[in-house]
Amino acid sequence: MKIKKYVAPSMRDALEKMKRDLGTGAVILGSRKISRGGLLDFLGREMFEVTATTEENVLLDRKKAPAGGGPNGSRISVTIGDDGPVTRPAAADFSSVIKSTLEQSGTPAPTAGAGGLSSGGSSNVHLLRQELKELKSAVGEMAEQIKYQKMPALPAMLKEIYKKLSGIELEERTAVELVQNLYGRYSEKEYGNRELVEKFLIDEISRMIRVVKPSPVREKAPLKIVFLGPSGVGKTTCLAKLATSKKFYGDRRVAMITADTYRVAATQQLGTFSEIADIPMEIVHSPRDLTRALKHHQDKEVILIDTAGGSQYNDKLISELKELLEAADPDEVQLVLSVNTKPKDMQHMIKRFKISQSTRLLLTKFDETLTFGSIVAVVRDSGVPLSYLTFGQEVPEDIELADPLKIARLVVNNVF
Repeated sequence: MKIKKYVAPSMRDALEKMKRDLGTGAVILGSRKISRGGLLDFLGREMFEVTATTEENVLLDRKKAPAGGGPNGSRISVTIGDDGPVTRPAAADFSSVIKSTLEQSGTPAPTAGAGGLSSGGSSNVHLLRQELKELKSAVGEMAEQIKYQKMPALPAMLKEIYKKLSGIELEERTAVELVQNLYGRYSEKEYGNRELVEKFLIDEISRMIRVVKPSPVREKAPLKIVFLGPSGVGKTTCLAKLATSKKFYGDRRVAMITADTYRVAATQQLGTFSEIADIPMEIVHSPRDLTRALKHHQDKEVILIDTAGGSQYNDKLISELKELLEAADPDEVQLVLSVNTKPKDMQHMIKRFKISQSTRLLLTKFDETLTFGSIVAVVRDSGVPLSYLTFGQEVPEDIELADPLKIARLVVNNVF
């Protein structure tokens, strides 16, 4: 009998690998959890291993083997985890197994094809269903209970901290790094000191977050700041907050320019701010218009430029933004992103919208989420510093300078 093994981070992935390789006629011979070496050997990653063959191989072995239910009969031994051998029917085809396994997570399973089970006696079908039910239960228990149990050198308290860090969407690599540093810094007795551990985590996370101060206002030429990013993140509102807040540019001679002619509402919104705050505003439709508007406001200290939002996958938009930036020659480019954006989407947005060396991140909507762990790795890996954070819609109040300690506290508050 030809036997193959499939290793993956989850049982579902291992089963999918098996299906791709062996097809619907696959027969599971065994499944177990294994540990792949991790940093310092105490955070080895849990993996799932499925041992399988094809139904054709099983049938060939049956013809060669003597009848009966002993070791050489028609039943085979399956190992699940470390619970020892359990007798399983050899005719359990892949279609039935994957259906039973995926039902647990509500994922539709593929229907059995021609390679599935042939009709047999009702007693055999009942037995098969019972065995598959046990397999489903075992897989569920493994998924819920063994993720953190194989950390032999890690004290129980640190295991719990690691689990909580992962639970707030902190990237695994970052969670491992934090627990490693904690492990090397303090004794086991100190792990239970909440204040000590909390301060340590806040300090460590704050060091991972790079911030940048606003560019200084010059005397001879205006400070030019461009706002760009996807739609719906609050670019126009952020521009208005900075323009009217006395903490930032509210006491300066400010002009506002909008190139967002795609959305009438955005132009109207900025126009309303302009009237209320008595700040001049111009609408431009092209890079040439922008150049003219900038010359017109050379007497200002600060010029804030709004742009059209859109998808990072819109090549035309990215090209237009590049042309506008070339005409503006800005001192700062504020890439505005919502903090509740999915991490992978945020990473791609940064990659696509980072079209200037003066780009910084302005993160909005901190008031709309309670989970901040995912932004730590995004900010650190992007290499783009943070500039401002917003915590609401009020103009001009709900904006402040990015503070690594404040962000770290928001992250750690959900750990304890």
